[in-house]
Amino acid sequence: MKKFYLGLFVICLVFIISACSKTEYVNNVDYLKLQKAEVLLTDDKKIVGEMIVPDKKNKSKRIVPTELHYTFTMENKSNNSMALSDPVKTNIRIEPDKELVSAVKEAIGSNIYKMDNNKLGVGMSIGEIPSKGTSKFTLNYTLGAKEKNNELPLLPAEEKLKKLQANALKGTLIISQDDKDIAEFRLDSSQ
Repeated sequence: MKKFYLGLFVICLVFIISACSKTEYVNNVDYLKLQKAEVLLTDDKKIVGEMIVPDKKNKSKRIVPTELHYTFTMENKSNNSMALSDPVKTNIRIEPDKELVSAVKEAIGSNIYKMDNNKLGVGMSIGEIPSKGTSKFTLNYTLGAKEKNNELPLLPAEEKLKKLQANALKGTLIISQDDKDIAEFRLDSSQ
């Protein structure tokens, strides 16, 4: 009989603990805050990786792309962990202001922030924000490559890239869940 009560106690304790440390999808955005938004124009292989593309002689060639790499530090003020980690349910994107659209079109020739226009590539890394804690998420847009290749266009002139980077935080970070926008954060106000 003592074993039965001990087992029942352990089961109740497990339910209580799991209820207290509940992870939920973002359902109350009032608890989320964008602490910091950073952008980096980079071709660092440790950050962007590399591509293997065929060259003219059908041999493999390694190309390191150049990307506009965003890092967002998000704070969760609630008592529950919030999950942004299901790429089927949750997505992040940048809605650019006019200055950013102008700079990106001048540099790249199209609005890379519009997903149906982006032919170069977009990457995203999202996860879980712990209770009363912070997490970093990344969003990166491929701009081109320094070397001529069959996959990516050549990078634009340096002054166009600098103008793009200077305007890269003129927009809004949007979090969507199940194809509905649930949160918006100004990028330039988090500095």
